[in-house]
Amino acid sequence: MNSVIRNINILYGAELELIEDHEIWFENGVISEIAPMSKEKSDYEIDGQDGYLIPGLIDLHVHVIWDGSEDPVSMTEKEGYEQMLMRAVSNGHHYLEHGITTVRDIGSIDDISIHVSKAIRRGVIKGPEIITSGKTLTMTGGHDPFWANFVDGKDAALKGVREQIYKGATVIKISASGGVYGRSEGESAGQSELSLEEMTIICDEAHKFGLDVASHAIGRESIKNSILAGVDTIEHGHYMDDELMDLMEEHKVAWNPTLFVYRQVAEHQGVPEYARKKAKDIVKIHDAAFKKYHKRDILIGAGSDAGSPGVSHHALKDEIYAMNETIQDNKETLKTATVTAGKILKREKGIILEGYEADLVILKDNPLENLEHLNTVQRVFARGESVFKIN
Repeated sequence: MNSVIRNINILYGAELELIEDHEIWFENGVISEIAPMSKEKSDYEIDGQDGYLIPGLIDLHVHVIWDGSEDPVSMTEKEGYEQMLMRAVSNGHHYLEHGITTVRDIGSIDDISIHVSKAIRRGVIKGPEIITSGKTLTMTGGHDPFWANFVDGKDAALKGVREQIYKGATVIKISASGGVYGRSEGESAGQSELSLEEMTIICDEAHKFGLDVASHAIGRESIKNSILAGVDTIEHGHYMDDELMDLMEEHKVAWNPTLFVYRQVAEHQGVPEYARKKAKDIVKIHDAAFKKYHKRDILIGAGSDAGSPGVSHHALKDEIYAMNETIQDNKETLKTATVTAGKILKREKGIILEGYEADLVILKDNPLENLEHLNTVQRVFARGESVFKIN
């Protein structure tokens, strides 16, 4: 069945160029044509009501099983497998309502996100495309042990990555350093965890199977080892410096800074005190690094860490606003959650262009004029299927 959206303003191509008096055709989940207005009949015609058509938003860092409360680890400890599974499905619906058509889930208890992702792909339930690691590869006792596949040494690292691939992971997540939230004792944010040797084995094996590797890395040593090991994205990356940025450019490693989540952890009174203290210690360092390096020749994507303390499952918009405080360019900031995010994923998505996936959002107002207009979602299409509509 072919479909067409008419009476719409389109943010077209890699530069989000605003074009008028055009219509967009899609079939079998793919954009087939963007052309001047015509009277050609289609199987399904949509009136865009003079709104603004943007690519479906992409959140590069989420946790679909978490609830965004001030202490989601505590919540999951009270819930059983079935409740966490239902929560993940519900959160998938929530993403669609906010125009988020692709998420990358990198950390899930019992590989729940893999199961939800498969169900969405098979059409059993509705939701965004979920690119997911399931469990993370972590040293024994390392960061976020509740959803870890513990690996220690070369053999265990190889076995661990193969296990996640076998289960159906579509990205591999590693914990190269400790973190701010997750454990009340036994780790510090800047402490390196997995070794360079372990991470290199993981990256080599993942790449052999066509999967990218995302590295949770906060401290300097963990960032450097991640880059040298061959990871594809650095998650968080607080302690960036000139040498690390040079390496990022040389090795073509992308950066998902996740600014908003650390501000939330630092400011919310109900967040566990150990996490608040660690966040307060590094949030200014994080912001300063982004301000200094956001114009470097690397891909920078938007990731909200949705589900984390004080972070809703539509907080991608909050991350966009946080980044725009520094970037101060609506178009360039919007690219971090569309065009650039698609490039980071190495998939034909995030751009309104022939041959790209028909993940589309109709907004009432123009986000290039004001990014707050991302909240005016009227209709959402995921892989060409209408999945959400106001009224």
